[in-house]
Amino acid sequence: MANRLFLLLLHIISLVLLGFGWVLDMLHIDISAHFIVDVNLFNENRSVLGTLQTLWNGANYWPFMLIFLFGIVVPLVKSGIIFYLLLVKHPAPKWHRFVSAISKWAMADVFAISILVAFLAGSAMQNTHASLEAGFYYFSGYVLLSGIVAMLLGKILSRSDVPVLPE
Repeated sequence: MANRLFLLLLHIISLVLLGFGWVLDMLHIDISAHFIVDVNLFNENRSVLGTLQTLWNGANYWPFMLIFLFGIVVPLVKSGIIFYLLLVKHPAPKWHRFVSAISKWAMADVFAISILVAFLAGSAMQNTHASLEAGFYYFSGYVLLSGIVAMLLGKILSRSDVPVLPE
């Protein structure tokens, strides 16, 4: 029981990280040009929620749906199922398999943003500077801590009297 309480605490901490990851800026992009004087063409910070709002207002519904699904809905569903697995004495094994399956894809958002920043910051475009902001690190922390919770939860469930079936 103490193991489940410890995992519950870690899971709650991961959700705090997720919340900060949603509202704090994830990415800073600065594009400038040098004519006679330096001219700043684009200078923006973007958070997940700010990006969603911009995409929705600009009628960019497909990227909005992708970010909303994988950045908001999937973490919330995963969190609800983890709460179920932690708080119910004999949870159904199918829910642990489901959490294990979606945990494997959780790092995709972090990877995609990292690739974008590497492209922009790696002199792919002259006079362009991109950097990761605090929200990226909070979201990454959520992904890692949530994955650890899911993995340790699987070990606890496999030792209990309810067998967790292999994937």
